[in-house]
Amino acid sequence: MKNNFLVLLVALTLFCCEGDKKDELEVTPFRDRPASYFDSLFISYGNGFTGGDGTYSVELPDGRQLWIFGDTFLGEVASDFTRKKQSPLYIRNSFVVQDGDSIITLHQGEPWEFKSMMIPHEVLSGVRDEHQIWYWPGDAFVRDDTLHVFASKFTQLDTGMWDFKFLETALISYSLPGFQEIAHQVIPKTKDLNIHFGHAVLQEDKTTYIYGYGQGGAYVAKTTNEVADDWQFFTGNGWTDNVEEAVPMTDADGSEQFSIIKTRDKYVYLTQEGELGTRVFTYTSNTPYGPWGNQRLVYNTPIPYDNENLFTYNSLIHPQFANDSTILLSYNTNSFRLEDHFENAGIYRPRFARIPFAEIFDD
Repeated sequence: MKNNFLVLLVALTLFCCEGDKKDELEVTPFRDRPASYFDSLFISYGNGFTGGDGTYSVELPDGRQLWIFGDTFLGEVASDFTRKKQSPLYIRNSFVVQDGDSIITLHQGEPWEFKSMMIPHEVLSGVRDEHQIWYWPGDAFVRDDTLHVFASKFTQLDTGMWDFKFLETALISYSLPGFQEIAHQVIPKTKDLNIHFGHAVLQEDKTTYIYGYGQGGAYVAKTTNEVADDWQFFTGNGWTDNVEEAVPMTDADGSEQFSIIKTRDKYVYLTQEGELGTRVFTYTSNTPYGPWGNQRLVYNTPIPYDNENLFTYNSLIHPQFANDSTILLSYNTNSFRLEDHFENAGIYRPRFARIPFAEIFDD
């Protein structure tokens, strides 16, 4: 990727306070900011991100925070929260960089060119366009001043909202601090599989665990620090090079995207229930691959407006914002009716809550 193809759109900083409240906020560490702070951070009126889902995050070595989104609106939003339509309506993914209390939106090209931040080779070569084939983001991690982002490739089969098909998983790498793409690798063993690996990542010593969701539940693979090579897959009682022998590490009903973290000497698996349910559960384990027990209902995602078309999905944890007593949760809101997003731009954006550790553990 050449630097002149990378557009940095400066988004408005909309979390504002007055007097003593502003002074207090400026000295409050991000790990102690209330969930309402993060809610307000992503209320924007234009010149960048104005709506998206996915909501992965990773802390960068220089202290900035990177937020990674799937389908992203960039169009103008009026003061009454109506969204102006543009063509194309949205891009397939974006990076939003938080530097202090300001954010900038990263993608390739101009918004009207329908160029996302992560673009499949078929699109870059002109064989296809992003209406036909695209990347939706997975989890990300940083090692040796390099950002690595998992991305799931999909293709459109028909015109319906759910008429798309998963193709394969890629690992896309960027040099820091400038987000120059330096590697674009397809994970060979994920091709034509119905297990979407890369939706959660956990690094431990010289081993990286990569998680995905497929038939029967959540799966896990492991590899060395050369993440694109030599994957082994959990079989229930060991590891194998043959992905066909992989079994779910748990049969807990969950969403496509989920989080695995280590905290308080335990591993925590957080997932929103499947079939677009609103309940969020955690499970704990002594290992990164289970067995997972101690099921806890830790949150019930509220529907933000009186609109029967709306649903919530894909709750995730952001461990870098944890404090002594709580951890930060995000969830996405969407509508089955596309027009709703133009009548009310407040629907399609991340929302946040703080989950007490006492809800997860027996404190």
